[in-house]
Amino acid sequence: MRAYEVIFILDPALGDDGVEAAIAAASGVVTKEGGEVAEVQKWGKKRLAYEIKKRREGHYVFLRLRAPVKAVAELERHLNITESALKFLTVLAPAPRHKAAKAKRPGSAPQESGALRTGVEVQEA
Repeated sequence: MRAYEVIFILDPALGDDGVEAAIAAASGVVTKEGGEVAEVQKWGKKRLAYEIKKRREGHYVFLRLRAPVKAVAELERHLNITESALKFLTVLAPAPRHKAAKAKRPGSAPQESGALRTGVEVQEA
């Protein structure tokens, strides 16, 4: 299973109950297909940058989920069919990168700035 992030915009005419029902329906689609919803954030009603389906505002909802591809495809199909969903975007969440710890050798000293040290000594004549 892979991690995904989904943002969708709901019709501003929906009340709090309608927004909760839409979130529950979307989460239900994911869990029914074998995925899990890790996080739900309601960002509230915001003004849109441009008009979508003759609406200037919308309820923004963010979902973070872990699901197979089949579940994500079914969620997108569900959001396409749902009349209250104005727009949505699904992205594959980047995997967390673990920094490789640089091992310091116990006997290594910091180099002098501007001078390159080699194992060969040069004698001046």
